[in-house]
Amino acid sequence: MSDLIISLSGLRGIVDKSLTEEVAAEFAKAYATVLGQKKTLVVGGDTRQSFQRFKEAIIDAIQSCGLNVIDIGQCPTPTVQQAIRHHQADGGLVITASHNPIMWNGIKLMNSEGAFLVGEAYDKTLENYQHKTFKEVATSQRGTVSQDNHAIDTHIDRILAHFDISSIQESPLRVLVDVNHGTGAIADPLLFNRLGVAYDIMYPEADGNFSHTPEPIKENLSAICQRLKKGGFDIGFVQDPDADRLVIIAGDGTFIGEDYSLAYCMDYLLGHETAKDKQVVVNLSTSKVIDYICDKHQATLTHSKIGEPNVVAGLKAKQAQVGGEGNGGVIYPKVGWGRDSLLGIVVALKHLAESKMSVIETVKTYPRFILKRDKIQLCKKEEVEIFLETINRHFATESINTQDGVKIDFGQEWLHVRPSNTEPIVRLFAESTSSEKADALIEKAKALQ
Repeated sequence: MSDLIISLSGLRGIVDKSLTEEVAAEFAKAYATVLGQKKTLVVGGDTRQSFQRFKEAIIDAIQSCGLNVIDIGQCPTPTVQQAIRHHQADGGLVITASHNPIMWNGIKLMNSEGAFLVGEAYDKTLENYQHKTFKEVATSQRGTVSQDNHAIDTHIDRILAHFDISSIQESPLRVLVDVNHGTGAIADPLLFNRLGVAYDIMYPEADGNFSHTPEPIKENLSAICQRLKKGGFDIGFVQDPDADRLVIIAGDGTFIGEDYSLAYCMDYLLGHETAKDKQVVVNLSTSKVIDYICDKHQATLTHSKIGEPNVVAGLKAKQAQVGGEGNGGVIYPKVGWGRDSLLGIVVALKHLAESKMSVIETVKTYPRFILKRDKIQLCKKEEVEIFLETINRHFATESINTQDGVKIDFGQEWLHVRPSNTEPIVRLFAESTSSEKADALIEKAKALQ
């Protein structure tokens, strides 16, 4: 697919097809126009090979609207989010296509809090982009550009300010991490050296020339799992190219899954949380293992619509202590308003060091759920609504949530049917205590098409 995809998560497209420097520049101008002259935007991004030319186009576009730029170069998405707060900037742009394949790139828009742009500012940006409504200035009024070459160090400083890392430093931990030529290759050595752990990095060249499909899901991670099985490491980590998502691999090479990676981190954070009213927010398609973690720590769980901006909105509304998404993204508001793999690494290593249990030993204490994903391709958007109505009627006697599509909760298992934001596709998520039961839920939904 070569169409440009625009959502709350920003803009993504295939380089030199749907996404060109002109498109990127216009998107940047659309946001800059919303903010107005003399404001400041932070610009950074991942290691994709088109980064430099998109960065130059975006910075020039921002300057042309009379705004100043702080260029922090190639770095994780959460580093941009932290740099916005550190510099008290008015927002930021992250040049990344996240976990999309190598031919893609994109732009994520951030507000002054270092969170995804939402609400009126997002709507106005989209309107400006669609109607080419840009407020450019005379050459003499162009914005300035400055560099911050220490943004990752500042990001790490902020994380470590919230944690006593002596337990990590005093434990002889050995870490293997698959950065897959992404920004983890730049940030992780800085973090691990501060933590004092022994580490080895797979695919350490920060050049965007991915050695495997970049989404950190099981089918793409056989190499790190096989290497861990050979011994010599206590834990494995995998990051996506912009290093906001983190997946944990047990030291014996067992893939515990994205949801269980989130659970492992949440278990530690909630166990050390002193608030009497513990609040957690995750999206609707997150595993029931999070229900277990919340019950364990007497925390109240709230589900949001799919998408990091929606989880963050829920975190703010509930004044929650922790949240995240089941794709391997922990959000800890005390540090920042976004998924942060560097934070997740610190939390996971503290859990490992202080529990005196291996990752797999801890995960085996959690109930086991199997989550399956599928999709149905339809011809028209109208057919999507008809299908959702059919699902709703068929399961009318069950516990139903229609916040984002239709989610049916059967107690120990659930089915979530939701529309794609960009295509005539219905996405199916099903979870149960066995693979067979989860598959049966998917097939039951498909049979209603």
